[in-house]
Amino acid sequence: MFLVLLINVLIVGAGYGLMAMGFALMCSVSPFFNLTLGSIIALGAYGTYALTNLAGLPAVFAIPASIVLCAVLSALLERFVYTPFRLKGASSMVLLVVSLGLYTISEAFIHLAFGPQYQILGGVSVQNINFASFSMPKVQFLTIVADFVIFGILNGLLFHTFFGKTIRAVNDNPKLADITGLNNNKIILIVSAIAGMILGLSGVLTGFDTGLEPTMGFNLLFKGIIAAIIGGMSTMKGPFLGAFFLAAAENIGVLALSSEWRDLVAFVIFIIFLMFRPNGIFEKKEK
Repeated sequence: MFLVLLINVLIVGAGYGLMAMGFALMCSVSPFFNLTLGSIIALGAYGTYALTNLAGLPAVFAIPASIVLCAVLSALLERFVYTPFRLKGASSMVLLVVSLGLYTISEAFIHLAFGPQYQILGGVSVQNINFASFSMPKVQFLTIVADFVIFGILNGLLFHTFFGKTIRAVNDNPKLADITGLNNNKIILIVSAIAGMILGLSGVLTGFDTGLEPTMGFNLLFKGIIAAIIGGMSTMKGPFLGAFFLAAAENIGVLALSSEWRDLVAFVIFIIFLMFRPNGIFEKKEK
């Protein structure tokens, strides 16, 4: 029982971790709840579905194409929607409302283009990977690997490169960063493309694992937001480990109650952390 629980936490936590890190990375330079990131997740899944199941393109080509498309869309939204609003002094609440409107439009478009029914991605082998005493589908194993690899890449980017220093500078004090000569809008644009790639990949992996439905983007992004808030967004360690904390709580809740309580457990934890530790487990220490 413990081994099964541990494996489930690892699988679910890895999926949440990708979304949490993508959300936290975007929030590091554009601190508002950008709900169109849910549209990016859905685009990764439905883009791959359109290219593989409908157009017949091999998955080895369709998956990278969908991820690049997600990066492009994320950057375009930042460049032509959020940057103009930001330059006009729009508040975080205004940006949130704009993102909600755009997400609603994208969800309606998915309904029109692909229908409201549940879809299944094809083109990737469902063969399991066998270990000593258990096995798991390849896509779940790839999700775990991708989660740890991206965590390492983001840590290296943020703390061992000059570009990472500029991201942290914009995060710490955007006005000061602008005064010192950093091009804040360019940095935000690049970060939005990187976040779009991560979220697009999470959508692709989720699509192959559990299938697709039009509201999947918001549902998955909500879990990523909760995981990021639980862990804290001062570093990538917070969203990464917060995702596994959330997955563990959900799985324990399922064992104690039933699977119908999974989302309720996540929401209760979300409220508790907002009330008592809004900066997360790995809270940034004030200097």
